[in-house]
Amino acid sequence: MSDEILSQVRMCAACPKMCRHVCPTFFAWRSDSPTPHGRALLIHFEGKGIRDLDERAIDVLYQCLECSHCLTWCKPEIDIASIVETKRREIVRKSCEPKEIRVLSEWVLKNHNPFNEPHKNRLSKLNIEVTDNPDILYFVGCTSSYRESEIANSTISVLNNLGYDVAVLEDEWCCGSPLFRTGSNTNALTQAENNVEHLNEHKAKQIIVSCPGCFRALTKDYPEHGFELNKPIFHISQFLDMHRDQLPSFDISYPITYHDPCHLGRHCGVYEEPRKVIEHISGKALHEMERTRDNAMCCGNGAGLRLMYPEKAKKIGHERVKQAKQTDSDLLLSSCPFCKNMLKQQAGESIEVLDLVEFVHKHQEDDN
Repeated sequence: MSDEILSQVRMCAACPKMCRHVCPTFFAWRSDSPTPHGRALLIHFEGKGIRDLDERAIDVLYQCLECSHCLTWCKPEIDIASIVETKRREIVRKSCEPKEIRVLSEWVLKNHNPFNEPHKNRLSKLNIEVTDNPDILYFVGCTSSYRESEIANSTISVLNNLGYDVAVLEDEWCCGSPLFRTGSNTNALTQAENNVEHLNEHKAKQIIVSCPGCFRALTKDYPEHGFELNKPIFHISQFLDMHRDQLPSFDISYPITYHDPCHLGRHCGVYEEPRKVIEHISGKALHEMERTRDNAMCCGNGAGLRLMYPEKAKKIGHERVKQAKQTDSDLLLSSCPFCKNMLKQQAGESIEVLDLVEFVHKHQEDDN
């Protein structure tokens, strides 16, 4: 590790560690080990030669959601999530990563998705008409392709209803976000190289994504590793906000709340756009949760945690649903297929959970 990182983790290790009170993995484990301070202490001890990273220490480093909530509360602005991600890359280079992470990387290399689904089935659930001159290239993402196809189809329909012809890549691969976040950068860049080549060759004028993980990968991870896209990239919430005057407006009677995805909010700074779209369509203000925007709690579904510790991840998701229900809302919206997948499963029948684009599509249909 660099001297700068060692200086930062030394400062973090000596801190009163108030950030643990907002750390979702501290909530799940109720232990000081899986907290920003605990992880910094492990890296500090290794850097000083006090102790190596044994199997238990590596597990703790993989108990981080990389949600960056701790950074919101850190006065010296020490980005422990990024430091953990850097350390994960080193762990993978030494082939010391947990077996679940190694298997995840193998799945993505083999089938180009983190669900180990056949690559040939990627577009099988999409309803899209082939067009010769598309305005928009929709980068679907793995979760919307294999697990939440209603988000993908709603995105295509919403864009069509706004007057845009939409295309998708015939050979879209995973954006690489699950691999970037878990330290498998070499394999992530294999996915990136394929995607950038095909995205840049396509004649569409702009790229739309519905997954914040894809959005972060395409706009931040790719450029950081020398891969530049030749088209503007928008998350669907940004694009809908740009076309807000073309969306229907109602006087919806039931209360609605909104969950900020970590990749879209804290990592990419997109907070207001989805709120403006929701409030335009609903005709009223959101019933905000106590923890919102940069203080929003993670859903528990990121950075490999659900793969390695599914029950802990579900516990975090259940707590976030509980916070949503405390607003007395009938509908919980988010702007992330990953978040929707986790929150819907934990909500059951207690509160309806939809993605933003599903909400927009539903009301476009009601307006016709």
